[in-house]
Amino acid sequence: MKFNSIRFKISVFYTAILALILVFYTAINYYNLRYALYRDLDNDALVKAQEVSNTINSFLVPLGNDQRAFDFAARRVIRLEGAHPGQARIEQMERQWLQKREQDKIADAYINLATADRAEPVVVSANMNEKMVKGFLSDFASSSKKTLSYKDVVAGSTELRVVTIPFYYTFKKKQTYLLQVGVSRRPVLNILYGRLIFAALTIPLILLIASFFGGVITDRVLKPIMKLTGVASNITHKDLSIRVPEERVEEELKYLVNAFNEMISRLDKSFRYIAEFSSNVAHELKTPLTIIKGESEVTLMQERDPAEYRRVIKVTLEETEGMLAIVEDLLLLSRLEYQPGAFHFEPFDFNGLIDDVFEQAKKIAAAKNITVKLSRPERPLVLRADATHLRRLFLNLVSNAVKFSRRAGDIAIKAQAEGKTLVVSVADNGVGIKPGDINKVFDRFFHVDHPGPGGSSGTGLGLSIAQSIARIHRGDITVASQPDKGSTFTVTLPL
Repeated sequence: MKFNSIRFKISVFYTAILALILVFYTAINYYNLRYALYRDLDNDALVKAQEVSNTINSFLVPLGNDQRAFDFAARRVIRLEGAHPGQARIEQMERQWLQKREQDKIADAYINLATADRAEPVVVSANMNEKMVKGFLSDFASSSKKTLSYKDVVAGSTELRVVTIPFYYTFKKKQTYLLQVGVSRRPVLNILYGRLIFAALTIPLILLIASFFGGVITDRVLKPIMKLTGVASNITHKDLSIRVPEERVEEELKYLVNAFNEMISRLDKSFRYIAEFSSNVAHELKTPLTIIKGESEVTLMQERDPAEYRRVIKVTLEETEGMLAIVEDLLLLSRLEYQPGAFHFEPFDFNGLIDDVFEQAKKIAAAKNITVKLSRPERPLVLRADATHLRRLFLNLVSNAVKFSRRAGDIAIKAQAEGKTLVVSVADNGVGIKPGDINKVFDRFFHVDHPGPGGSSGTGLGLSIAQSIARIHRGDITVASQPDKGSTFTVTLPL
């Protein structure tokens, strides 16, 4: 796997996100477990402290409220030291306390009874050493004498959780003691350490497995892209028929596959158009160049009179003008298709433009004694368009109608609004178009077999230019024709 590949980056990103989620989830679970365990541990220590406190107070009831009785009760409950007076009630209380010590595991607890004013130990359980006592009372000065508190104490290898509660004893004057009970934190720590070790072992394993399956999933997701790359590498200008199949492709990648296939289709169409276009251009320019070359070679074979030279120069000039017309039309088509920003759209009244076209049409048709008629509404027809290019569109249609009309024929120009659409038709009663040619009239360099009488066949680009102009204006041109009866070209433009 390459480090700069999409597969590697997706796998790393996926694994990193999963790692963050697992660590965050493990941390939350760890602290929730820690809180619950310490809560139970604190409750256990508090219950034991309350049992010790209650038992000491219970002993004082039959023994009396004096200092000697208090000292005996504290030592008897905490250290099991001293001989009891032998009273039946004391014996029963002592049996109950011994039983409770075993049941509630108070015997395993670390107990310290200290004075509150000087923080000096009064009675400590037998399992406590001096270091533990110091740990129990280490931060006593900063703690409150009358509030419940918890703290952790470490004495050597022993780790304890200590609860401190106030203990009140009244003899002559009220005295406050501190009763501290410590329980081992080892069970809690073992559980927490075990959870951390489990997380440390399982998270890398999960990430390793996730990384593997992430790579497999990434390969599956990127498979159509790799197939797309393979297809692209096999495409040449000689064969643009290859397409990427859309079967079993994820929904999101269908857009990429469709866009790629559509791009190849457009390239295929463009290459075919370029090949056809180049062939047509070569054919159109070859004829006038051949005529110029032939006339020039024949003229130079021997001395000619001035009239012959003038004729050859005239022929050359005519053919050159024809080639210039082709080049200019090709440049215009190129601008129409690849430089739409050259158009300047602004609102204007179409009636003024069609009136101007009508006047030009009458001049063009006068040579063949053709009558031109115009029909348009009186109300304004407002367009947002490029007036210069629209004028060329309609003059091309008029010139085409004149070219293929018979002498003394008729041409009708009609403009009308249909809803939000302007419909302009140019109709003639000329030679018409054959049914097999009607779908080709807008193709570039297309010539009919029989041009109109007295007219030249032209460059074959006029109607293609007209259609391009109409489409840039979000319109279209359609044609209806019958042989020997004439043709009607209809232009639709949005008002």
